[in-house]
Parts: sequence; structure tokens; C-alpha cells
Amino acid sequence: MTEQDFADLVRDTKLSQTNRDAARLVLVENMKPIDAAAASGISKQRLNQILTVVRTAEERRNETALLEQVRRGGSASISDSVAVVEASYAVAVKTARDQYGDDTLIQTPNPNGRAVGEIVGRTDFHVVQAVGRSAVVIHDLAKLDRAPAVGRNVAIDYSKGMGVVSDRTKTQDRGGVTR
Repeated sequence: MTEQDFADLVRDTKLSQTNRDAARLVLVENMKPIDAAAASGISKQRLNQILTVVRTAEERRNETALLEQVRRGGSASISDSVAVVEASYAVAVKTARDQYGDDTLIQTPNPNGRAVGEIVGRTDFHVVQAVGRSAVVIHDLAKLDRAPAVGRNVAIDYSKGMGVVSDRTKTQDRGGVTR
């Protein structure tokens, strides 16, 4: 990785300068992690955590670039298409964490269950539904009968892995009875 690539990558992370310098020793200078940790005065475990933050940022950047390429009509292989769907999921997770914090419980829908709450985010292939305090369900749009709009309060009932979206009004209780 070049110095410029590294600088671009860590710009939006919340890593301290000391932590960035430690990661740079490994990723730019190709120093062994144990040596970089010692040179930086941090533990090897902490350096591994820092490297995970940087590598996750790199994965997100690559996924976003691939998603943009496909959006602009660029060609994509099957593996690229899978990567685009995975990138969409990653963006959905980021949306949830940006809104509710890093400790947000990210759930997948129960294939024979129900999720009720407001749609708080959407990507090309997923919607994010708030289902409780710091809990969201990320739904695959391909498995829903229709795409619910952001801001709508909906119930999504699954049967055999496919979901049916029903609009809810604010006057409905959990039993679905209108007051």
C-alpha cells in the first residue's frame, strides 16, 4: 500500500495519530506486526485491533467503488454481482450503526417470523428496519413482495423465507387493532 493510499484510507477513521503510525509501519513499511507494536509502544493485540479497523475501512471503500461502477453501467461478473450485494449489506449495516451506534443489534429476518417497525434506511438491495431500542433487521429486497419506503412504519411477515410488507398506522397496536 502506498503512503497516499494509506492516508486516504485512515482519513475518516477515528484512530489517533499514534495508532495510525503503528498501522502505517505494517501496511506501508511492511514491518512485522510484533516489531511495529514494540516500536509504537502498544501491545500486539491492540495493533491487531487497529489493523482490523483499517482493513475494514479498506473493504468498505472497495465495496463502495464496485457498487458505483455497477451503478454507472459497468460490466460485472457473477462474483462482482455477489460483491455488490455484499457491499449493499455492508452499507445497510453502516447506516444502522451511524443512526443507532456501534452496539446496535443487527438481525436477519426470521424466515417464518414477523418484524414490525419503521424503515430507517435503504440501499440498492436492502432495507433497514428499526425494531426496538438499538435493534434493526436488515431485509433483502429480493425476498419482499414490495419495497417499503424509508420513513414508513410497516410489518413484514415472512413465510418460507419470503416477506409480505403491510403498512401500519400509528394508531395500530401490536395486535393490529385500530383504536
